[in-house]
Amino acid sequence: MIDAAVAAGMAQIRLRERDLSQAFRAGFTPEASDVAERAVVLPSSDPLSVAAPEGAYFITAGAGNAAEFSRDGRFTLHDGALRTSDGRAVFGYAGGRPATLVPLRVDPVDAALGRATDVAFAPDGTLSYARAAVDPRTGERRIERVAAGRLALARFPAGTQPVRAAAGYVRAPAGIVPHVGVPADGRFAALATHARDAGGVNLPAALEKLNDAYRAFDALRSANHARGSFEKTTLDLVK
Repeated sequence: MIDAAVAAGMAQIRLRERDLSQAFRAGFTPEASDVAERAVVLPSSDPLSVAAPEGAYFITAGAGNAAEFSRDGRFTLHDGALRTSDGRAVFGYAGGRPATLVPLRVDPVDAALGRATDVAFAPDGTLSYARAAVDPRTGERRIERVAAGRLALARFPAGTQPVRAAAGYVRAPAGIVPHVGVPADGRFAALATHARDAGGVNLPAALEKLNDAYRAFDALRSANHARGSFEKTTLDLVK
């Protein structure tokens, strides 16, 4: 059986390693608050790359279509559907106004005919695209801007510690219902467009804390070894 203190030391090392291994993942928030820092938002040339307001998350489809949350806003459009960088569906409101959450996508007919071009986000989370149309009376060709929907955001109540899910994703703890809204609705700030969240891990602090965890574990292991040797010597004397 592993000593409880040893198990705790190993768990601390694993936590520190997880935070460090994800330090360069877009939007990653560390589990350990002592290595967290304000997320750095960097410019991006990608019109589908956005950064969420501080403390807010994007809503994605996790295992079994359960909601999981991420701050990684490097989105793509695949077969007309908005996806995360690793292929998950992203939720929002199809009508542009909060109603029922649905996976965001452009019009299926426009996507199939290749008529959805220049797809981009506005700061209020509106996902829109340019569509070419021909006036049936005049034959005049024109470009119209079509709103496909509005990206949803979620935020946990103050003091809530989200539950880690897959790398870069969290779930709501049992009994906790996150607040859901849209960017620039008066409760959530606007999105940063043409931007990416570079994550909120303080790399030097994370390295230092991992080294501290290793040193503490080595000291604990040495103490346990010394204690075991003392107990063996004691037993030998009793014999």
